[in-house]
Amino acid sequence: MKTLAFLCVFVVASFALKLENISSTMQENIDKTLLILKNTSGDKSKAAGKIFELFDPIFDYKLMAKLSLSKHYDKLSEAEKKQFSEAFEAQLKKSFTDKLHLYKDQTLKIVKGEKNDKGTRYFLTSVMRIDGEDKFVVFKFYQNPQKDWLIYDVDVLGVSIIQTYRTQFGDVLENENFQTLLEKIKAVNFYQK
Repeated sequence: MKTLAFLCVFVVASFALKLENISSTMQENIDKTLLILKNTSGDKSKAAGKIFELFDPIFDYKLMAKLSLSKHYDKLSEAEKKQFSEAFEAQLKKSFTDKLHLYKDQTLKIVKGEKNDKGTRYFLTSVMRIDGEDKFVVFKFYQNPQKDWLIYDVDVLGVSIIQTYRTQFGDVLENENFQTLLEKIKAVNFYQK
């Protein structure tokens, strides 16, 4: 799970994609990512930086931050929303960088893509073989107002990254305030699965 999580969270991370280019661009970026990892095995920060350059344009970090905070997001001021979005993106990137050491020459291959019934979402399924078993990762895209597609979530082995964060953030906000959550996001690696 950890191996998949680190590859998947950032295999993709806003240059948006056209629907017809999602599969090919994603596979190309995945292949480049694996090559970066092979060539920079001893320097996690260097590898992470190159991968972020490759995938940052595809991830909608602001939407991911909003979804992860759910109903609590609309209660924030504009300044707090900005603070949270920045802290959330940094948290995702820190989590990814911390997991880079788990990479052991695995490959990740795109197997299919399909729209939801309303045509508003696109789910790109990929597979990684680990210890003789196929492990699936689904990259979830939405169409933005400019008619391009961006990633808003990733399912790793059937577990949504956004849902995992939403549960953890909701638990904190049950007993603490927003500032405490913000401090914890900056200090703790929430996504440990």
